[in-house]
Amino acid sequence: MSIQIALPADVNQVDHTGFVWAYLDQATDTALVVPGSLIVAGDDEDPVMARVINIVDGASTRKIVHLDVLGLADEFIEALELAEQTV
Repeated sequence: MSIQIALPADVNQVDHTGFVWAYLDQATDTALVVPGSLIVAGDDEDPVMARVINIVDGASTRKIVHLDVLGLADEFIEALELAEQTV
């Protein structure tokens, strides 16, 4: 299964807020990246599920997205597939 990354991010890059950060302009669709939303972030090798915490002004005109990493995307997919089988 191919998982599309909504927001590329280095999940090891944590700033002073304690959250992973990424640049909003790198999102595949910025309309999906809003505070409170769940998105797939990270990279193609290890995609993760993350909640968008906030979007703040960064250097120059770039916006920074803070993410709370919830876990590996594959684990979420597996859990949803198992839940679907029990319904």
